[in-house]
Amino acid sequence: MGSESVYDYLIIGTGMAGLTVGALLASHGRKVLMLEAHDTPGGYAHTFAMGDYRFCAQVHYIFGCGPGGSVHDFLARVGLADTVSWNRLDPDGFDHVVVAGERFRIPSGFSSFRDRLLQRFPQDAQPLRAYFDTVIGIADELARVPLELRWHDLLAAPFRFPKLLRYRTWTLQRFYDHVHMPQRLQAVLAGQSGDYLLPPEQVSFVLHVSLIDNYGRGAYYPRKHFFHFIDSVVQKIREQPGCAVLLEHEVQRIVVEDGRVVGVETKNGQRFSARRYISNVDPAATLALAPDAGWPARYRKRLDYEYSCSTYTMYLGVKDLDLREHGFGSWNVWHYPHDDINRMYRDQLERHDLSNPWLFLATPTLHTDQPGIAPPGHQILEVATCCDYAHFRALRDRDRAAYTKEKLAIRDQIFAVLEANYVPGLRKHLAMRVAGTPLTNAEYCRSPMGNAYGTALTPLQLSRVDFETPIRNLFMVNATAGYPSIGGTVGSGMRLYDRLAADDP
Repeated sequence: MGSESVYDYLIIGTGMAGLTVGALLASHGRKVLMLEAHDTPGGYAHTFAMGDYRFCAQVHYIFGCGPGGSVHDFLARVGLADTVSWNRLDPDGFDHVVVAGERFRIPSGFSSFRDRLLQRFPQDAQPLRAYFDTVIGIADELARVPLELRWHDLLAAPFRFPKLLRYRTWTLQRFYDHVHMPQRLQAVLAGQSGDYLLPPEQVSFVLHVSLIDNYGRGAYYPRKHFFHFIDSVVQKIREQPGCAVLLEHEVQRIVVEDGRVVGVETKNGQRFSARRYISNVDPAATLALAPDAGWPARYRKRLDYEYSCSTYTMYLGVKDLDLREHGFGSWNVWHYPHDDINRMYRDQLERHDLSNPWLFLATPTLHTDQPGIAPPGHQILEVATCCDYAHFRALRDRDRAAYTKEKLAIRDQIFAVLEANYVPGLRKHLAMRVAGTPLTNAEYCRSPMGNAYGTALTPLQLSRVDFETPIRNLFMVNATAGYPSIGGTVGSGMRLYDRLAADDP
């Protein structure tokens, strides 16, 4: 066992929530140690190199980067607002939703989107107005909900937050049915479903509103790419006196004595200690690291949740071809082969049929003119869709050759969709092709079951795990102990810092 090191705070993992709280603590004079299992920091926002290309693992665009947004405020608080800058995706259509070949541009702002759809579907004015009136009302109430609810807030809730109370248990599909939304418009309005990886029949209506409201206020890509964003935050921590970020230091045990953490042990045989500990890994996985901690049964039950689903992702390097000539630009494209999104998710997650999948298409080299992720003149196309972790895991455990065969078959099916609908002859222009399954996510990002957003964002799981744990000096912050997405996890990291600073001035 290596020598013991003493810090004010020890953070397990370097996902965005952990980096946020770590940078804030370090900037305010705390000695912070961050331990990361992978050889690259950032969690799902980490960047990996393949040949002459650099791909961000899972993050493609984010919200909260404008004034008043969580990412903007965080960078300002740690002195990085001038170092890390952002390009805003096209406000007139930052997401393009293509349903059965028909393209719809999603603009910033609910009123702009409403008016655009009313002009295109005047016969459906009644359900469209009902949808946008309710969405705008819920978004307004969400903006007024205090971060910490007090007793008088609860007493006033029926008067201040009537829509939140009414729709808190509704799915998006239930609301669609309530207002008799036509099927094609259901698909268009849920066109960003991959941002929470649930179909309308499962996703929380309130969560759906929160996500489209945040992106509608501005969708962003880092001007110097995601690796610069993550590296800047890591460097901010490392340059503070007494602070360190150690890579390839996987924690295998949290040592608990008398209701307090007294240290952590890593797989490379070292032990580290601190006054306080923060887990930036999944809450259930955190419990598994401390099996002898005597977790109360009630707390264990709270962590018996269902994960969000996982993804199949392709990272493509394109040469001798300009993707702008094929419908791509300063926006993302959501491809749906037909207008029944619920059936697509059932086909892919339950029947394991990815023969005609929905697809998310991102072109980071068209979101900024800054070099650093592709050779000069080359472009990047990233493609993702949903799939079932358990299916891929069982297949690999049973027959690795069959697993590889299915992985390649799905890749070729996706190529066929792309060439038929967007870029004819795409495969002739590929200088790099890499594919990842849910097992890739689990291995490199330590994401249980390859989940993309922590717990599945259904109405029953909308309440989040709290930052505090039954262990007095152990806290959690991540996509489940807090909220998912970069904007969500950054906001969660800031809230945890404020809570810690309040009683540790």
